[in-house]
Amino acid sequence: MKDSKRRWLLAIILLLLAVVLVQFILLLMNLVDATDAQVESAAPSTVVAAVTRTKNPTFTPTAAATPTPAVTDTPTPRPTATATPTSTPVPGQRAIIGEDLVNLRAGPGTDYAIIAQLESGSELRATGRSAENDWLFVQPEEGDPGWVFTDFLTGLDELEALAVVTPDPNVLPLAEVSEELVNLRSGPGAEYEILSQLGQGQMLAVVGRNEAGDWLAVKFGGDAGWIFGELVSYSGDTADLPVQAPPPTPTPLPATPTPKPVALAAAVAPGQARVERKVLANYFAWYDGNGWDDCNISAGDKPLKRYHSDDPEAIAEHIRMARNAGIDGFTLQWVGPGDRTDRNFATLLNKSQGTDFQSTVIFLAHYWSGASQGNTIAAIRHLQSQYGGHPNFLRIQGRPVIFFEGVDRVPLAAGQNPKQAWASIRAQVDPGKQYWWIAEGLDPSYLSVFDGLWVYRVSHAAYPNDYVKASRWASRVRSWEQKTGEPKLWVGTLMPGWDDRRAGCRADVRVPSQPFVRPREDGNFYRATYNAAVKSNPDILWIHSFNEWVEGTYIEPSQFYGDAYLNLTREFANGFKGG
Repeated sequence: MKDSKRRWLLAIILLLLAVVLVQFILLLMNLVDATDAQVESAAPSTVVAAVTRTKNPTFTPTAAATPTPAVTDTPTPRPTATATPTSTPVPGQRAIIGEDLVNLRAGPGTDYAIIAQLESGSELRATGRSAENDWLFVQPEEGDPGWVFTDFLTGLDELEALAVVTPDPNVLPLAEVSEELVNLRSGPGAEYEILSQLGQGQMLAVVGRNEAGDWLAVKFGGDAGWIFGELVSYSGDTADLPVQAPPPTPTPLPATPTPKPVALAAAVAPGQARVERKVLANYFAWYDGNGWDDCNISAGDKPLKRYHSDDPEAIAEHIRMARNAGIDGFTLQWVGPGDRTDRNFATLLNKSQGTDFQSTVIFLAHYWSGASQGNTIAAIRHLQSQYGGHPNFLRIQGRPVIFFEGVDRVPLAAGQNPKQAWASIRAQVDPGKQYWWIAEGLDPSYLSVFDGLWVYRVSHAAYPNDYVKASRWASRVRSWEQKTGEPKLWVGTLMPGWDDRRAGCRADVRVPSQPFVRPREDGNFYRATYNAAVKSNPDILWIHSFNEWVEGTYIEPSQFYGDAYLNLTREFANGFKGG
């Protein structure tokens, strides 16, 4: 009997302990639920703070509504645990930078300021788009939001699902002062009062232009005024700027006003030809027939018809294409006597016989492997003796023409600078200046030795729209000509684009530089460089290039573009030579 009572008493005690344990467990679950509810209710305010930190453009992204869970004072206990809900994600789409280095800009266009540069593989959240879908408003993982060109992003789903964002009208395009000291004036002309002087590198907000488009209305700090357009680097198209009415023309000042830079223009009227106008194209004759799949061929494109540069029929076909496009001759990249480029230059001249197609070389022998002043002199003499008398060697006013690239890379004797080295070389091979020597570069002091200047490329990573300075560059040549009375040639450069991202996969003789892409913009960039070059009133128009496949400047027919760029070239050549 006593044993039976003990068993019942033990059972009751165990039952009471079980009840207490269950109550304790339920209490813990209530505490967890209360904590979860607090986290869920706080999440939306955190997300709103992340979105509204946008500086420009200002907009409110549209996102799908996220229900906020109801919170009760005493949540109902659940028999099983449930995972803690995550906070609401930032609205938009995940995107990844697909290029080596991409600019994050303050607005949807290259004329807006660069906020930051984003490396390949960086993850972003795209929250808006421009109306044309060509720019996306994005939030990087760190830093301020901004705009990125759509083609530079990968991993996007549906662009149309993103809200169209209107840029902040208070964000103005920028221009950078490109000369040492520039006048900010009260109006668009040298007759207006000088308000202040701005130093090289200072950034200006561009608010408009005059009707002619050669002066820009700008803001700098608390000042507003006008600056001559050729004295700044401006990446946008001035034609897109609003026209600002100028203030009344002031009473002429007693002192002679500072002249416009165009006062240094050529001694002939603008647009008037000084010599018979010619269109030349940069030509490369060192491609192998089995090399078109090499790692450094530009952006995956290929010639429409693959060829070997040593094939005479391929050279003959290139001459035919060029002549049909209005090109008057090639400037062949020439390494030196005995090189394949030398043999192919001989073929080029011979295949041109019976036509008016005249070509010359771009001289590279002075900086190729093993270069010295001695073999540089020998190489020039070889050109003169072997090709100078050929009827299809390029001539201007009866004088043969040679282009020289990288003139500052010439071998130096003790105590020499490059100009002195070239003066010594020329005195030995062309003392009577029977040839036109044209130097690459913009230093007019080289005109003491050379007979003209030309620029190899007109778009760089730091200055993608460098081509707009063509008239200022030309003025340096014309100014030297006016001061000395010696005739000099100015060669205007145009190019369809640039893409050397794949060039670094193998060593070459190029000067190292940051890989750079200048999009072709369906031929619009080619046209812009043509317009700028023609405006500079050049003696020769030089196309970079007919077939440069490593730097992506080719115009010959390709798989991507067909013969579109030869057709544009024909239009440009006719306009230049008929103008």
